[in-house]
Amino acid sequence: MPKQSPMGAFYTPRETTFRVFSEHAENIELALFSSDEKEVKRIPMKRQENGVWEIKVQEVPAGQKYGYYADGPYDPSAGLFFNKHKMAVDPYCLEVSREFNDWENDNLCGDNDLDNTPYMPKSVVVERNEQKDNEKYPYLRKQPHIPWGKNSIFEVHVRNFTLKNFNLPQEERGKLRGLANPWMLDYFEQLGVNNIELMPITPTCPGRNLKKADGKTDNWGYNPYCHFAVNPRYGNYEDLKYLINALHSRGMKITLDVVFNHTGEYEAQGYNGRALSYKLLDSPNYYLSNGNDKANYANYTGCGNNFNLNTKAGQKILHDFLMYAHSIGVDSLRFDLGGDCALNEYGQFLDNGGFMQEIKFAREKLGMDIVIEPWSALGGNYSDRFSGEIDGVMKWSDTRRKTDAKFFSSYSGLQGELATQVAGSAMVDKYGKNSAVIGTGRTHDGFSLLGAFEHYKDTRPNGEEGRDGSPDEYRKSSDRNELYRRAVSNAAFDILSKGVPFMRAGDERGYSSPNNNPYCIDDESVWIDWRGLDDKNKELFMNICRLNAFRQKHPVFNSMELFTGEKVKANGVKDITWLRPDAKEMEDQDWHTPYAKTLAYMLNGKSPQAGAGDDDFLVMMSGDDYYTVDYRLPNPPQGEKWKVIFDSSQQGFINDTKEFAAGESYALKPFSYVILSHKRTDNEDRQAQKTINFLMSAKREIE
Repeated sequence: MPKQSPMGAFYTPRETTFRVFSEHAENIELALFSSDEKEVKRIPMKRQENGVWEIKVQEVPAGQKYGYYADGPYDPSAGLFFNKHKMAVDPYCLEVSREFNDWENDNLCGDNDLDNTPYMPKSVVVERNEQKDNEKYPYLRKQPHIPWGKNSIFEVHVRNFTLKNFNLPQEERGKLRGLANPWMLDYFEQLGVNNIELMPITPTCPGRNLKKADGKTDNWGYNPYCHFAVNPRYGNYEDLKYLINALHSRGMKITLDVVFNHTGEYEAQGYNGRALSYKLLDSPNYYLSNGNDKANYANYTGCGNNFNLNTKAGQKILHDFLMYAHSIGVDSLRFDLGGDCALNEYGQFLDNGGFMQEIKFAREKLGMDIVIEPWSALGGNYSDRFSGEIDGVMKWSDTRRKTDAKFFSSYSGLQGELATQVAGSAMVDKYGKNSAVIGTGRTHDGFSLLGAFEHYKDTRPNGEEGRDGSPDEYRKSSDRNELYRRAVSNAAFDILSKGVPFMRAGDERGYSSPNNNPYCIDDESVWIDWRGLDDKNKELFMNICRLNAFRQKHPVFNSMELFTGEKVKANGVKDITWLRPDAKEMEDQDWHTPYAKTLAYMLNGKSPQAGAGDDDFLVMMSGDDYYTVDYRLPNPPQGEKWKVIFDSSQQGFINDTKEFAAGESYALKPFSYVILSHKRTDNEDRQAQKTINFLMSAKREIE
């Protein structure tokens, strides 16, 4: 199927052209529906070349609801599941008429004669007009150019994050437009994040184990049945463009978290064999079979199927989605379970398969930023394959959040692992050749920043008897002061370590819950609380604001060039020097000190990582729960004395001008971090005051 064939519904005032692909169908009809979703007309479509079916219909209005009925053999042994009684959603539609939350209905089973039409969302005709977009959304395609090292990614669930935000108009809460509200854009700016990553916003299925009667739904959205449309719970196509335009107008990027490893249709046949779109139109071209067993789907994802990106039709879906996303100004895509996207029906990774070809196209031809979760649900990690084949693809690394949570739970002997994260050495991405990674701290699938230290896992509300969810079992605390000291220091570690910092929305406000996998929960336990910040949450918020601003200012922290531990020609000092408490450089045996619970390092402002030049910095972090450790200060590479910029053990912000000479001691308190510089800048104080002013002006922010 030629890549240039435009698929979907293309509207003009005179006529609308509908195109859908099916190599194996014997007949396809287009059904048009009234505004209340009653069928008003069926029109036979004509088969064109390469399995494309087409029909042109005059005077179809924008907003017209429609669907497809494909007829052909029902022959599981050949992987064919056609059923003329079932309406299929257009895989290319940009809008659907309503949410889908009716998985239990037997009419959705693909192997009976029951009509599914009344229970299915309908596809919606949408006008696409680039000239109108340019007039209405002047920043839509004016994408900000932010080097990867200066990205600060903020992972947002549209509904959970904004639903209870009383600073937004009621009609914008829980919606894409809520994120585009000027108050919310101000919030992002003060927080210091500039890359807003949206968890999946496509139409989704509730799934086989989520019963509507139990109040469960696919709240996270990782069960798509249509890859192009916006889930109606968040808004529509216009709302997405409105948000992208608003973010770009403030110099911020948008990343979409997308799922191309599986769909929500689940199994090929049987009771769970629900059929909504791809399966009804041409199953062999859209799903991987289970090896030679054509009657059943491969299930490497654990979600009931694997989407097939190795056929021309499957690859075209991804190709056209990339073109669509690029056309509306999407800056970056994050591929969920990217390792699974590159597998064939026998579970083998294809270096030149459809997925690898298309992300190479996205990088080289479209210039889009691509982020890969490089593992498979089977357990394989393919980071090296993505590193070796395609230039500039960024990868998630999940080692940081495991290391830092242990360290700030007072585990000993972790200096080596912690230093690996700080320096960005190759061991961060042990499966790959390049360690310039997305350093994921806390993400949606695991405990929040506070939750990791406050709660033991309790996922029973999900209805899976607690079997789901990451173990994430680290030392917990009931002491509120200790809890927040650990969270603040953990955030500092995540922001200052080498790589791109990544933060989960709500962590900056102290969100915490014992359910570390609430994928199917939509209630107050997952909605972010915007009623106000108490003193501790305010301290957490302000520390994160300052740290993000600090990182943006200093290239020695935001450079993606790895530290090597080699001496710099400019001054003969190493780019990074690891220090013992006596100010001497650590030696091999020091890395194996079993009782060590602190880490200190000095950064050379004349190193290649500092670009045109930066201050020297001394960073000290403590995971000790009891002892204060006195660190003797070394000579700064470019100066004589140190000044304190951050000390999380002190209340408020440090405004004194006291200097510390080399050889003096500095007390590193339990569960704290300290940053000293040989040249005190006042930028951090200005940012602190801006943050305070912002908090004071926010409605209901401080009670």
